[in-house]
Parts: sequence; C-alpha cells; structure tokens
Amino acid sequence: MFQTQPAQMTASARKSKGFSLFELIVYILLVSIVFSASMRRFNDFPGEAERANFLAISTQLKAAVNLQMMNAIARGNWDDLGQLENSNPMDLMLETPSNYAGAFNLVDEQSMSRRTWYFDDYSGHLVYLVGDSSHLFSTEGDGASTLSSLRFRIAQRYAGDGPKAAEGLGIDAGTVTGLNDPSLRASRGGEGGGGGRKWQGLVLEDVTPFNWERGGLSLPGVEIPQ
Repeated sequence: MFQTQPAQMTASARKSKGFSLFELIVYILLVSIVFSASMRRFNDFPGEAERANFLAISTQLKAAVNLQMMNAIARGNWDDLGQLENSNPMDLMLETPSNYAGAFNLVDEQSMSRRTWYFDDYSGHLVYLVGDSSHLFSTEGDGASTLSSLRFRIAQRYAGDGPKAAEGLGIDAGTVTGLNDPSLRASRGGEGGGGGRKWQGLVLEDVTPFNWERGGLSLPGVEIPQ
C-alpha cells in the first residue's frame, strides 16, 4: 500500500506539467485571431497618436513663446522681443522633443523622416513633416486638400492683423522701442511712432492654416466623440 502512493503522485505531477502540443497550437491560433481583429478595429490609432503628440509639442512651444514674451515685458527688454521674431521656437524649450531633427538651410523634405520637426533657417519657419495626413486639411480654399507638412513662425501681432486681433496686450506700438510697425514708420518718413496702432503680443502663428481632425476609432457598440 505504501509503495503505490508515490507512483500515483508521480503520474499526477506528469499530467499537470506544462502545455500539450495541441493546447499550445490552440493558444497560438486564439492569440493570432484576437491580434488581427484588434489591428482592424484600431487601424486609426497610429494617426491619432501622431496627432496627440503633435498637439502636445505645439502646446509646449506656444507656452515657451508666451513665457519668453512675459519675461521680456517684465524686464522692459522690448528689443529682445523684436529679435525673437522668426527665430527658432525650439531654442526656447528646456528640452527639445526626440523627433526634432535640428536647424537646416534649403531642406529636401522628401529625404527626411516623417513625423519629424525641423527649423528652416532660410524662411525662419518651424516645420512639422506629417506622417498620416488622412485627417489633416488646409483651411484655405475649399478646405478639402490635405497637407504633408505644417509651418509655424514666431511673429509680432498688431491689432487688425488677423482673426484674433481683439486678443492681446493692446500696447501702443508708438511707445514701445523696437516694436514699431515698419509700414507705419515708412508712412512717417522713417520716424518712429505707431500712429495709435496697438501691439498685441508675440505669438507662434500658423504659416499654413490647418484643421487636424480626430481619427475615428472603430469600436463596435462604443461611440467615441470627435
């Protein structure tokens, strides 16, 4: 009786050890089916991830420009604001993003990796090369044309210069050294003076107006807001 008990325990341990070949094949098939179904349902996720990453970086850039502007105003260094116009916004970041390639002159964008930022020294534009442009449209014209790249620049904004002219600081350009509007100086024979025109501030503006829509994820039974 005492000799049969170890034999029974050994047989039981052998049965519970690992997967059988059949179980392993079934497991691999199930994983493959679930993976292929997930890939079909989340086919828009890479594009949405790119959009989210772009928005996060552009928000940081706008915050850096605003911080630099407020620091210069607090110190009364108005000339610094004029020098920031058309400069590289990435220089204002504490740490540049990993997909920032650097500053270049006369770039062949076709040879560069997509989903990459770079600064165009020639034009003074910060450029983002779009990877998935299926939901990115120009707001100019009929609004149906897609864009392969987006351009931004640091610019001084004056009242009447755009759709957001009512926003800003409203400082008289004629009283601020280095911020006088060149067109107004020319009208006064090269002398300073803003003629009452208001300086709104320093902004990171779109050179290429765009609308980047959210990509719709395919989730049966779940409605995701756009």
